[in-house]
Amino acid sequence: MRHAQTDANAQVPGREPGRRMTEGIGPQRRTERGPAVRFIAHAGAGRGAFGRRWPPIAAALGTLGIEHTVELTSRAGEAAELAARAAGEGARLVVAVGGDGTLHEVVNGLMTAARSLGERPLVGLVPAGRGSDYARGIGLATEPATLVDRMAAALDGDPGAVHPVDIGEVRYRTTPTVAGRTLGAVGGETASRWFVNAAGTGFSTFVAERVSRFPGRLGAYLYTVAGLVTIVDWRDRLVELGWDDGTRDEVRVESVEVALGPYEGGGMLVAPGADPADGQFDVVTIGAVGRLEMLTFSWRIRTGDHLRSLAVASRRTRSLTVRALDEGGPLFLQADGELLGRDPLRFDLLPSAARFVW
Repeated sequence: MRHAQTDANAQVPGREPGRRMTEGIGPQRRTERGPAVRFIAHAGAGRGAFGRRWPPIAAALGTLGIEHTVELTSRAGEAAELAARAAGEGARLVVAVGGDGTLHEVVNGLMTAARSLGERPLVGLVPAGRGSDYARGIGLATEPATLVDRMAAALDGDPGAVHPVDIGEVRYRTTPTVAGRTLGAVGGETASRWFVNAAGTGFSTFVAERVSRFPGRLGAYLYTVAGLVTIVDWRDRLVELGWDDGTRDEVRVESVEVALGPYEGGGMLVAPGADPADGQFDVVTIGAVGRLEMLTFSWRIRTGDHLRSLAVASRRTRSLTVRALDEGGPLFLQADGELLGRDPLRFDLLPSAARFVW
């Protein structure tokens, strides 16, 4: 998750990144070690959207008497650490305030801290990022009072406010650079990461790298522009795909997308049939095509029309392995837009591994 240099104190007076602030008025909905609700916010997400989104959320929390803490992140990876700490302190609900990258870190922190579903806090989201594709996919309300009302209902035991959702786990090899971005990791080690919305390899990884560098003022066109630039020097790859039924395919692809949610890349309908609670990945592969057809995908994919192409295939599975068969170098990996590592890759679905509030 890329953290912009944002003056959080200018957005929320008295707040400093990394500091915990306790707010709210009611003693109810507390744990023995503090408020039951923890908000973890990336103040720089969505071109400073936190500063616009938070005041009405705070007002709604106050109206319902929900005591809570707010913690602002100051560096990549800190949201995961704060979420893990919140779980260890007995929080009942941990809410990410930001985009898909912030949610990705929060979920990873909670999964690390508590391996069993019953031990994990509920997960919430206040969309305030550039993409917010997971929120779009589940139809999450954006009105502050509605969001907070659902949180209150979940805390009060309303089963209709809590939804079990699947989580993906991907194993990969670390590498010092991914798609040209220096990560500083030691190369060759086996690592794993959880993801909540989608992961991919091939074309989408290079798009994700460019999105992280391009100016946020491009707004809704950010992902489209990054994709168009990537088409210029991209080459398809020969890969082996291993499915949960034991079959293996050798195919030339532009991209392999492993989806839990239908949207990816800032509103692109990559996997229209994906459901984050159906116990299956929707794997969308784009086979080798010419640059002209790749260009058409830049707008067709926004409505799901790309699936009409004979070069595009969609298949459901609970696991998938991917490795390069050509000499084109590593197959790089992104998960929820975060650049991680390289092949060989193994994706496994963890059914109903998190409880989401909406």
